[in-house]
Amino acid sequence: MALPTHGANPAVFLEAIGQNTERSFIDFSVNTNPLGAPDIISENWDVLREIAFSYPDPDVQKLTGLIARHHKLTSGEIVVTNGAAEAFFLLASIFSNEKVGILQPTFIEYEQASLAHGCEIIHISLEETDNWNWNMSEIKQKLPILKAIWICHPNNPTGRMYDINEWEELIDLAHREKTYLVVDEAFIDFVKGASSFDRWIQKCPYLIVVRSMTKMFNIAGARLGYVLAHQDVITKLKQKQPPWSVNGLAQQIGQWCLSEIEFVNKTVEYIDKERNRVINELQNLGFSVSQSVTNYYLCSIPTSYTAGEWLAFLAQEGIVARHTENFLGLNGRYVRLAVKTKVENDQLLSVLRKGVEA
Repeated sequence: MALPTHGANPAVFLEAIGQNTERSFIDFSVNTNPLGAPDIISENWDVLREIAFSYPDPDVQKLTGLIARHHKLTSGEIVVTNGAAEAFFLLASIFSNEKVGILQPTFIEYEQASLAHGCEIIHISLEETDNWNWNMSEIKQKLPILKAIWICHPNNPTGRMYDINEWEELIDLAHREKTYLVVDEAFIDFVKGASSFDRWIQKCPYLIVVRSMTKMFNIAGARLGYVLAHQDVITKLKQKQPPWSVNGLAQQIGQWCLSEIEFVNKTVEYIDKERNRVINELQNLGFSVSQSVTNYYLCSIPTSYTAGEWLAFLAQEGIVARHTENFLGLNGRYVRLAVKTKVENDQLLSVLRKGVEA
């Protein structure tokens, strides 16, 4: 049985590696907010129950307006989507049959969406020897032949972000070459001190920002994302988007979540402190860990184990990790681990210590 292509699918993963699917485990492959969802959601189930029986606003006007205010943009520069996944496929549809670049290793859905729309993919490798930094010279060399380039920022699975001065240079070059930069900011809300590229949308017509609300607010089942881009791009996306794409529950939950400033700030402080603590402990144990700035990180597999043996050992100890078999350039040599609660992280550290001391 093939390994699942995404994390957060522990039963399928455990079955694929031949482990007991009924035992208790902690899922470190899922990288949503470890502190849970905002209380306002559970406190208003009655409101959501009523919404579930009504047709939603097909134009998502209220949520779009709130997102516009949040990012200091106009409603015409935003389209709300059924998760970031729909955004990727809508965007790939306007690049159909063109050459697109993807910085690798990264999230697999950019490639899936691009291939579904007949794109020719040009892979651009991140530098493992430089802790997964990008090679700006290679990007600049390939940019003129590309219709678009997909960049995850912070990157999934490495957790890395790239130099702002190099970003400014890249955005200017993309404008001159008329190459679209698709920047996936699904995890930027977890990064302390980071700012979105939303501030460049109105002056950079070839910049496209994809955002996800499912990660920070732990609402993966609601499926809610959105795109920030020039009005011409948004118009094209809306023409291709299916009717009723964003359900009423997601629209209401999104409205509530945008007001949860204290919740976001609390999460950011927690993630920053806990990630640094865990990574420091892992490095003391001899693991190689990516220099992540967000709520997950790459962790090396001990040389005394194969990838399969390590995944099986972790599963036997109640830990589900995200395999890296389908991340181009990683080929299973690492696992991706989420930052969870302190108790869960301590259990992970205990298991990893046992693994390297065995």
